[in-house]
Amino acid sequence: MKPFPTATATTAKSLSTAHIRRTHSTSVLQAAANANANAKLHAFRQVVHARKSTKKFEADRIVPDGIWRDILGMTLTSPSGFNLQPTHILLLRSALIKSTLSKHAMLGVGNQYRTIDASGIAVFCTDLEPSKRIDRVYELEREGGAREEGYMAVLRVAATFLTGEANTHNAAWGQGSSTNLSTFFKQSFTEAMSPVQPMPSMESVESWSYKNAGIMAQMYTMAATAHGLSTCIMEGFDSRRTKEILRIPDRYGVPLMVATGYEFGSPPVIHSDVLEDDNDLLDTAPQQRRTPRLDMNELFFGETFGEPLDFLTDRNLQFEKNDVA
Repeated sequence: MKPFPTATATTAKSLSTAHIRRTHSTSVLQAAANANANAKLHAFRQVVHARKSTKKFEADRIVPDGIWRDILGMTLTSPSGFNLQPTHILLLRSALIKSTLSKHAMLGVGNQYRTIDASGIAVFCTDLEPSKRIDRVYELEREGGAREEGYMAVLRVAATFLTGEANTHNAAWGQGSSTNLSTFFKQSFTEAMSPVQPMPSMESVESWSYKNAGIMAQMYTMAATAHGLSTCIMEGFDSRRTKEILRIPDRYGVPLMVATGYEFGSPPVIHSDVLEDDNDLLDTAPQQRRTPRLDMNELFFGETFGEPLDFLTDRNLQFEKNDVA
């Protein structure tokens, strides 16, 4: 006759079963997390290795508006110094504007043909007077509530001091000497203090603004590549003529353009149907405090500076859920 199990034995068996279940559940969750991490890394690697400078585009190809919206929506998440967001994009799709730019401003036969043939030319303009953006961004940050009080207390002073702003675009006309002198003194001060304690590197406003434009351009090319589009970053153009044709104010510099479209001779592109309306990925992303972004229609324009993009005015697009630090 078998003895009845004692309470201690029953409890031990129950604890052992619970431990096995917990271990199994943890293993399943870990495996799912690993699979998710691997999938994201694989997808990013594919985009990185797919991007290249395209030499020739298919002419007369139109990129759907939804694709442009999603590309610019992802581009909007690009970080910037002090979150001042100094970079604007003019998206040129008009055959007339592209032809005019190609004929009168682009340097080199390759850039001229690419400007005409590409579906769109993203012209990156960057603010050379970023201090004028500080009040707007300060209010945006205050409303967003993502920053610490200490950061907000020094934002205006730090941003003004460290962006190296000077009216260098007017220096040839005898203006901006006081701000250039101010920059010189700031550089001298930081260099003198550097042996004693870490100090920021004082750079010209062009360096600061162009650096931020480059960061945004990289985000733009990755977003376009993820949609199966081809790109070519172009620096060969007459900046003065470009600003004149596109009515870009003197306050802004034009560091680069990105030709965007479909590569000539490549297999047909099948666009994803997952655009900015599909918030599944956003809803499953880890929740975290995010810094705010300006509205898309404040940063992205049409054929000339300040001209609204038609596919942004058709809908009141707000990418607040996409904002990132």
